[in-house]
Amino acid sequence: MKDRIQITAESSINKFKAKDWDDCNKNGNVFLSYNFLKLLEDSNSIGGNTGWKPVYFCLKVNDKITAIIASFIKYHSQGEFVFDHSWAQAYQSLGLNYYPKLLIASPFSPVTGKRILVTPNANDRIKKKLFNFIKDFCKEKEISSIHINFFEEYELDFLKNEGFFIRYGEQFHFMNNNYNTFEDFLNKLSYKIRKSINKERQSIKHQGIDIEIIKNGEFNESLSQIMYQFYISTIKKKWSYNYLSKDFFIKLPQYLNKESILIVAKQNKNIVAGALNFISNNILYGRYWGSNTDIKNLHFEVCYYQAMELAIKNKYIKVEAGAQGAHKIKRGYLPKITYSAHYIFNEKLKLAIKNFLVEERRIVLNDVNHINANYSPFKTI
Repeated sequence: MKDRIQITAESSINKFKAKDWDDCNKNGNVFLSYNFLKLLEDSNSIGGNTGWKPVYFCLKVNDKITAIIASFIKYHSQGEFVFDHSWAQAYQSLGLNYYPKLLIASPFSPVTGKRILVTPNANDRIKKKLFNFIKDFCKEKEISSIHINFFEEYELDFLKNEGFFIRYGEQFHFMNNNYNTFEDFLNKLSYKIRKSINKERQSIKHQGIDIEIIKNGEFNESLSQIMYQFYISTIKKKWSYNYLSKDFFIKLPQYLNKESILIVAKQNKNIVAGALNFISNNILYGRYWGSNTDIKNLHFEVCYYQAMELAIKNKYIKVEAGAQGAHKIKRGYLPKITYSAHYIFNEKLKLAIKNFLVEERRIVLNDVNHINANYSPFKTI
């Protein structure tokens, strides 16, 4: 008997049951989990007038959800961490509209993870049907292009075969190479780097800073309020935009308490800085940081060194501390390639963007190789 396949485009995560969603997201990370997306919706961080209009594509086989793709119709390029403003300008110069576009990603999260959420029995034929539906949807809605940010490497071949151009990016991650202690990690570094890290960490102790790790359900609304204020202070310092609403932080303990790890710095028993992290798939993800004081090296201690110590102690695979940041290199974070994929409907611009990505890929790979060859903080044998 032939399978009955049904594909729909839903406007809210509330159209799904948590179990059905997370069954498709097995081995995926927290940033496309049901609770994370529901928190974004319920806190009005996406939807409404945010420029992030949710569209959740759902494929059922014989009435059972088999594949899901979380996407967003975008009316700007903010909060994506894959920069395409020059593409929008190219469209505009030709009298064309780049927006709206369709983005398949986790909002505001430059975190690699699976983007095609499927149950274990789904095959490429199922995924192809879903992408054909998405392409037709975009044509009908006059959407200029489809973008998939920070997908897993194993999804590369499928997306290439679907006509997507692949874009390379670069982040800096701490890899936990089975270190037993932070001292064990330090011993793998060059003398100069080891001395610099010890000096930075000692400066924090000399200023009377105590560190506290808050996890295992201890994250509460009072701490959420403090973390929101830190988040806003960082936004103001960087002249950035507060994508996340206050409600996101207030409701966070209700939705993602077990996945949240807060690292706070205290001076005279008062919390003066904090970094919000998430744990998922044995990886620690550093996401939001802020402080109400200006203490040298405090950012490095709270965001990097404490996260690394936590990873070593708990045998986490690695620490991903967000986008960009070449300053992370001399603190033990090395460059890693990230991927995005882009499907361009306009034939005039398709070739130009393809050629741009070929050249950009060469530059990114050269940069990674150059850093590893000349700036690695680790001892050379």
